Amino acid sequence: MAEVGGIAGNHLRSFIERIERLEEEKAALAADIKDVYAEAKGTGF
Repeated sequence: MAEVGGIAGNHLRSFIERIERLEEEKAALAADIKDVYAEAKGTGF
């Protein structure tokens, strides 16, 4: 990683974008899980 604006910078940006996308997916899954727990609780479980 010799220079920030060159290929190394692009590679780092790619990693960050992938992590951000995965974090968004993780948050969506957590919300879905929360909804399932609420639905189960609402039906008496």
